[in-house]
Amino acid sequence: MATVATLFIVTLHAQTAYNEIRENALLSASNYMAYPGPTQQKLTPAPRGYKPFYVSHYGRHGSRYHSKPSIYNAPYLTLLKADSLDKLTATGKDLMQRLDIIRKDAENHWGDLTEVGARENEDIIRRMYQRFPEVFKGAADVDARSTGVGRCVLSMEYALMQLTRLNPQLKIQQHASHRDMDYLNLQDKDLFNLRKTKKAMAAFNAFKARNSECGHLMQTLFNDSVYVRKNVRSYDFAEQLLIVAAILQDVELGKQMSLYDVFTPEEMYHIWRIGNAYWYIGWGASEATDSKMPYLQRNLLRKMIQQADSCILLPKTNVHLRFGHETVLLSFLCLLDINGFGLVTNDLDQLEPKGWINYHAFPMSGNVQFIFYRKSPADRDPLFKVLLNENEATLPLPTKQAPYYRWSDFRSYCLKKLDAYEN
Repeated sequence: MATVATLFIVTLHAQTAYNEIRENALLSASNYMAYPGPTQQKLTPAPRGYKPFYVSHYGRHGSRYHSKPSIYNAPYLTLLKADSLDKLTATGKDLMQRLDIIRKDAENHWGDLTEVGARENEDIIRRMYQRFPEVFKGAADVDARSTGVGRCVLSMEYALMQLTRLNPQLKIQQHASHRDMDYLNLQDKDLFNLRKTKKAMAAFNAFKARNSECGHLMQTLFNDSVYVRKNVRSYDFAEQLLIVAAILQDVELGKQMSLYDVFTPEEMYHIWRIGNAYWYIGWGASEATDSKMPYLQRNLLRKMIQQADSCILLPKTNVHLRFGHETVLLSFLCLLDINGFGLVTNDLDQLEPKGWINYHAFPMSGNVQFIFYRKSPADRDPLFKVLLNENEATLPLPTKQAPYYRWSDFRSYCLKKLDAYEN
């Protein structure tokens, strides 16, 4: 009886993502979801006497086009071939025409930042300025760094132009150098290879096999089931189509058309669910990869600690802005166990019940902000809080002043964790 009750509770909690996607199909986009903005409009006031003096930030680039033409072409060409053999329904023909418009709109914009992405970065930095005006007063120092990828550099530029409009006195430095890549986007082949082990692949493939049914979509688009069985890899096609549907929210064309109408909520949910498991094995603390993937961001964490330690000693206010990619943001959240993203499990069915839901972590322009507070420049052990996508977040540390934590507690916890891994 206890086992049945537990199963019921797990199933009940697992419905959260399904219900959210049913109500808002845009969530099924995972990392392609346009930035939703903060849901928390009023932040918890700091303890009496404490004022913000330092902001340390890492943000993903803003909304973009897909990175290569094959992503747009794959579902279109599948439908085009079927149409040449008169194997499409009226809905399939209509979808093929919409896909053609979408791929032509994206021509030669592979991976480019969009107008939507520019606005996201302007809005995020404006809210940061308005929420913590003490940090940006007068000639405060702002150090901004980006990876060399164009959409990241432009995301940084739009944010800095907004800051300049808000306060022309700011002393801003900006960099996009290979010298910073070892912490802005570390490439670690040894860790990357863990994703390809038999254990990791077996876990993912077994989960995928249980969630890849998309018969309704095939019946909606094709008029010949025998043709589909022999010529269409149904799940791969459905996934390709949903990925193109997902990116529309990131471009201006998305105001005029959508592709979500051809999917059922169940199909979108199951494709998203497979993607969620993919991101967990690839960047989370999965037991299938010995829980090591979050350590891809060990250099970023050390850098942020070092820079914070330096800024704590300075009398004036400071800001560090860093612009990179969703893979960094996600594994960084997992490394610090922000909002429970450090979950360790070998059961992929537990991700949703335990709150490991990727669209809460890394939408386009997703970001994490560390906001530091002190009573005076003489304070060497300040308080700080973490904002994930501009909402107050939790850390796996004790505190009597949530969502505020002691920097010394966090620093000690992180350095012990990093030293244990590296040694």
